[in-house]
Amino acid sequence: MTKPVGYLINTAAGLQGEHGVFYDYVLSCDGLFLQAKNAHLAATVCIAPAEVRGLAPLEESIQLLHGKIPLYFLNLALSVLCIKPDIEQYLALIWQDNYSLGVPTQSQTATSVTYETLPGTVLDIHSHVGGVPPHFSGIDDHDEQGFCLYAVVGGLRDLCPTVELRLGIIILRRI
Repeated sequence: MTKPVGYLINTAAGLQGEHGVFYDYVLSCDGLFLQAKNAHLAATVCIAPAEVRGLAPLEESIQLLHGKIPLYFLNLALSVLCIKPDIEQYLALIWQDNYSLGVPTQSQTATSVTYETLPGTVLDIHSHVGGVPPHFSGIDDHDEQGFCLYAVVGGLRDLCPTVELRLGIIILRRI
């Protein structure tokens, strides 16, 4: 039977246990890790550091499976967001045989942006208005429930806007 979540132990001989469909919890000598992989990303994140004697170590990592994101896409995204600094906006860096910048239909105001996510999204980007620094809000925490990279851009009126980046790994919830 295939399970949504796997439970593994990192031994000297390798990972032991049953993999899950969505992600795995991995116990290593360094603590408890979460591992996930999709068509675009592979990630290993320590969620509870601890010393567990007798197990092999594990390191945190994030891999972009299609290679590095070309810098010009990130510069283009910042340029697009800076054109309208007084409204929140959404962009997506997507993968469909190559990286490209997607701009879905969206409803924008000075305090919110609503949009449909695009298939193949690797990096989800939204802005905050004017001089507001980047930060992930409670609304972002609620909305950003996929397995991808998330960025929020702030300081759009500054010479150099700032970006806060995080990794999201979906956690199954009971309904």
